[in-house]
Amino acid sequence: MLVRTASARDLPLLAAIEDAADARFEELFGPTGWPASDSGEDRAAEPGFILVAGDPVVGFAHALDLSGHWHLDQVAVVPAHGRRGIGSALLDAVHGEVVARGGTEVTLTTFADVPWNAPFYAAHGYAVLQPPLPDHLRASLEEGERLGMSRFGPRVAMRWCLGGQRAPAAAKTTSGQGDVAIH
Repeated sequence: MLVRTASARDLPLLAAIEDAADARFEELFGPTGWPASDSGEDRAAEPGFILVAGDPVVGFAHALDLSGHWHLDQVAVVPAHGRRGIGSALLDAVHGEVVARGGTEVTLTTFADVPWNAPFYAAHGYAVLQPPLPDHLRASLEEGERLGMSRFGPRVAMRWCLGGQRAPAAAKTTSGQGDVAIH
């Protein structure tokens, strides 16, 4: 599966991909009442990078640079393309890109008990962090609380470290003509 840096033509597709992926949560939890997905253009305006998988695009990952802390904001794959290693390929590419940018760790917040959340990330070398949490992770968990996510189950902060349980794959991203400048 080709994983590459998002281009301008990919950005309009990202919200629909996230919406499709979020439908799995509604199958599990019932109506969530979560707000609409961020547009790809809004994501591209944030500091960090966006990687996409497939042609046509069937998944994406968005990593934020939060004042020098790399934070995985979203990994989403269209469910019809799930369980084919696309999420794993995106995650490995995020790790490779973070390392290429001089980073040594990636954090995220997720549901503790949803199989495609914390257990998936744990299989990729992420470990649950115990309090006290860094400010950027507390803010992420507080945002989830504000959205009412905790009513669907416990949420955790996790971290992947270079040289941890699993070494990152070499970066598999390619920059194509017309790539969006993501800061």
